[in-house]
Amino acid sequence: MLFNSWGYVLLMLLAVPLHWLLPGNRTRTPLLCAVSLLFYCMWRWEFSVLVLASALTDYTCALRMAATDNRKRRRAWLSLSLFVNFGLLIAFKYTYFIWDNVRLIGGDGVPELADLGVRIILPLGISFYTFQTVSYSIDVYRRVIQPTRDFVTFLTYVTFWPQLIAGPVLRASEVVPQLKAHRRFDVNMLCGGLVLVVTGLFKKVVIADNISGMVDEAFAMNVASLTAPDVWVANFLFGFQIYFDFAGYSDIAIGSAMMLGMYFPKNFNWPYMARSPRDFWSRWHISLSSWIRDYLYLPLTGERFKTHSVGGISEAATKGGSRRNGALLLTWFIMGLWHGAAWTFALWGMYHAALILLYRTFKPLRVLPDRRPMLSWLIMLPLAMAGWIAFRATSMPQALSMFARIFDPTAYTLSGRAVDMYAYFWAGAITLGMTIAFGVQRSLERSPAPRALALPAMGLMLATMVCCVLICMRTVQQFIYFQF
Repeated sequence: MLFNSWGYVLLMLLAVPLHWLLPGNRTRTPLLCAVSLLFYCMWRWEFSVLVLASALTDYTCALRMAATDNRKRRRAWLSLSLFVNFGLLIAFKYTYFIWDNVRLIGGDGVPELADLGVRIILPLGISFYTFQTVSYSIDVYRRVIQPTRDFVTFLTYVTFWPQLIAGPVLRASEVVPQLKAHRRFDVNMLCGGLVLVVTGLFKKVVIADNISGMVDEAFAMNVASLTAPDVWVANFLFGFQIYFDFAGYSDIAIGSAMMLGMYFPKNFNWPYMARSPRDFWSRWHISLSSWIRDYLYLPLTGERFKTHSVGGISEAATKGGSRRNGALLLTWFIMGLWHGAAWTFALWGMYHAALILLYRTFKPLRVLPDRRPMLSWLIMLPLAMAGWIAFRATSMPQALSMFARIFDPTAYTLSGRAVDMYAYFWAGAITLGMTIAFGVQRSLERSPAPRALALPAMGLMLATMVCCVLICMRTVQQFIYFQF
């Protein structure tokens, strides 16, 4: 069931009132657990066994780790948790990738998996719920949290449907206490959650889905026929598509949780207004970059981990040094492959690692955001958009050819453009509109509008978004991050 479908609207219309009609958390949490499992089973019921196996493994390992002070035993239970979770992730997500590379090395003597009768379906959301269950085991091992003995509560944390499929990637310390605490109905949270759901649907079905066709068309063209401006327009449009698609999902997830009395931290914060790579990753997919920071990057550097899923990777060490720089490269290589089992995603990860290293190394770039904020933004925006070449490209040759195109001075011409001028208009309009919206929000933060003016404006804006969503929800398109 997709968030941008009438089925999900019906689910929320049934689940939210029933949740609040129940007398307390002793009945509400089991309801959330049951609805979450039902939500996942509506995709493929047999894969719910994997979610249950992962949850049961970490639930058991955590209790065993907490029950002993013997370091070797605790490490053994942690190792079991990591082996099961990452074993399942690698088996389902990376088997084809590994086998294709074996065939590339071994040649025609190595058969294809299809010829061997092997067919693997990627379980929905496996990358996200694996990271959540692993973080739970590691936090118990580190003595950051105490394990919960209520399996239903823990399973609800793992399978909670608003963020099961594509995040945010949350820590047990952020969710389990809310599941255990007595949640009181709050009309402000209900209305705030509803606003976020409408906003998320608007981002997804009105903006992201309407530019997806132009993106597909541009990336399907022969790179040799594209001018450098064509490539930039394709990059900008895909950058906007994936942002509005995933930020829309996150808004719906966070809003749905709010309607059920639970608070999730923000996952996006105007990433295209960033003025440096470090700033960008404090604004983009904040929960994932924070997870990578605490469970991969900081352990590799020897620094102490954080205990929350906010702040992004920018809260990590910013200085250089061979160990930190090596950890950065390895971290981003793994983060790239986490997004997809292809070398193009590894290239995307290494591209962002190179940007961070570049800003670390050269002092003028490090101080530029504070001294020349507008100039630093004008530099960072195209750098961020250029990185999407590797993310969206269907092959490594296509990615490298498109990178070569934007670095070719002779390719900067409009006379031989292949991309439709309509796409140019969309890219420019969204860039301008986002810049204006960011400026308006910053102005309102400094001097809020009078309540008598703010409420009608908000009502008009919501009514407009609802109308646009109703028009555009006739066709349902999958969220981009569902494939990860």
